[in-house]
Amino acid sequence: MGQHRSSSSASSSAASRRTRLGLAQRRRIAAARRAASALLIAIAVFSALQCLTAVVKTQPMLSTTSHVRRGQRLTAGMVEVIDVPAHTSFAHAPTEPVQIESRIALVDMPAGTLVLRSHIRGAPVAPEGTTVIEARLASRPEGVDAGDEIDLIVGQPCGTIMPPDGNGTADGNDMVDTPGVAPTDTPMPVPTDAASEQTDQDTAPEHRDRQCAIASKATLIAFNERADGTTADSASIAMQPGEALTVMSLPDSLPVIAARREGA
Repeated sequence: MGQHRSSSSASSSAASRRTRLGLAQRRRIAAARRAASALLIAIAVFSALQCLTAVVKTQPMLSTTSHVRRGQRLTAGMVEVIDVPAHTSFAHAPTEPVQIESRIALVDMPAGTLVLRSHIRGAPVAPEGTTVIEARLASRPEGVDAGDEIDLIVGQPCGTIMPPDGNGTADGNDMVDTPGVAPTDTPMPVPTDAASEQTDQDTAPEHRDRQCAIASKATLIAFNERADGTTADSASIAMQPGEALTVMSLPDSLPVIAARREGA
């Protein structure tokens, strides 16, 4: 009887303690249990990821820290070194900032872009026998990057801007006298069919007479940039010394157009 009374008194005391726990205390205990469960799950996931990354092989690569525009000259401060999973397509990618110093971007690269070998090219070098000058351009040509070959064209006939040659002609195309034939001012008769063709040619606009290529096979070294990082309306271009003199003699009001050479 004594043992029965002691056990019943113990159970009654435990029940009384449970009844003394308020609703707020029970909620705190339940919240603590949920927090502990979430913490244990997070620790388990972290441990699993650590095991996975320990197995996966990584390699260093360069990632851009800011937006890089196409044709912009790269510096070591524009990239950072990060670790990425190793892949065969990254085998020849640059891995150190010094490797992209003074290189030219061939594509637009937003911040966070992995720099691949196909994204950049080496800094262009002026060909032997050329001189590099700064030339103002009417606009930046589409699809032209540093190192490409270009032609410089102005919208005026060559005779109005090119210096005359030694014989006093503006374009250097002298008339050649045929032996035994006296020069005459009388025009030669034109056949009927040829006359109609000649009339069509005369009425067609002569676009070639209204433009002049002042530099041919010039090499674009770089587009100049302003202090705020935007592209200026001038570029450093390597060309023959005679062509450079012609470009420098042009008035500032005459627009110069750069055209990319086919196959360059």
